[in-house]
Amino acid sequence: MAEHVLVLVPRPPSDGLGSAGGEALGAGRQLASELGVPLVCAVIGHGVEAAAAEAAELGSDRVLVADAQHLAGTAGDAVVLAAVEAVRVAEARITLISHGPDAAELAPRLAVRLDGGSVMGVTELRQGADGELEVAAAVFGGAARAVYRFGADGPCIVGVAPAIAEVPPREAGRTAEVTSLAVEPPAEERVRLLQPAAAAEGPRLEDARIIVTGGRGLQSGESYQLIRDLAAALGGMPGASRAIVDNGWAPPTEQIGLTGKLVAPELYLAFGISGASQHMVGCANARVIVAVNNDPDAPIFKYAHFGIVDDCLEVLSELIRLRSEATSADG
Repeated sequence: MAEHVLVLVPRPPSDGLGSAGGEALGAGRQLASELGVPLVCAVIGHGVEAAAAEAAELGSDRVLVADAQHLAGTAGDAVVLAAVEAVRVAEARITLISHGPDAAELAPRLAVRLDGGSVMGVTELRQGADGELEVAAAVFGGAARAVYRFGADGPCIVGVAPAIAEVPPREAGRTAEVTSLAVEPPAEERVRLLQPAAAAEGPRLEDARIIVTGGRGLQSGESYQLIRDLAAALGGMPGASRAIVDNGWAPPTEQIGLTGKLVAPELYLAFGISGASQHMVGCANARVIVAVNNDPDAPIFKYAHFGIVDDCLEVLSELIRLRSEATSADG
């Protein structure tokens, strides 16, 4: 099997690769450059023309397209078969799968089909001293990081974490060789959809550039309104720790952490959050983390880029006031 690097983007958005696909392509581009090998991108789904075009403009040397009606929806078996064909045509030793609802199922199943190895939630990729691929991923709920080295035999299947890399600069009009994959539907899908999930309405927490979160330090459910107020003032979205969701102070849709949403905003403001590993798993890939807590020994300060030791309610109120004054001055 050749040393090509393949980036798999299953069921991308209709208007392109999406942030997840772009970040995976950025990681693939960096790894392919380090190894001195071509980068191939495969898009799998139905109506993926925009994603294929974007893959070329973001630097893919070759684009594989598996576009068929039976690849839409929840067709898990069909996507696995298409992914196997993509790896074969790309002659890829290393395959990166963009993060998303498909990755957790696709990566291990693909590894079994190809007699290879799989690691999920990867935050770092590099070439080891012996030339083999090494990857790092969070373990024990984010309390530690493990480094894995793939053996010399079989393909390496990697499920990447959010924000593993920057989306490469887009070169409008750039083209690449495009190959259509001939993929037949499986004889039978072994999993049937009984009831579709309710369609999400409004902006998604996972896509927010700025997130303002609150924890037990807010002291009451009424104080969570300050989180909403600051988030709105900054053009961001509110988030919550599991503790205050369990207390009924915030809805489950705004929970961030191991059992909530995994986010990677440019700015993550955490007020009154201690920094338990289960929460930090959800926000560890934020570009900048700012923590406000009255306990100087709070674990979150080990992760934060900037920290304020103070009453989070007082800091929240002051930031809202300052933002309001700045907005009034600009107006």
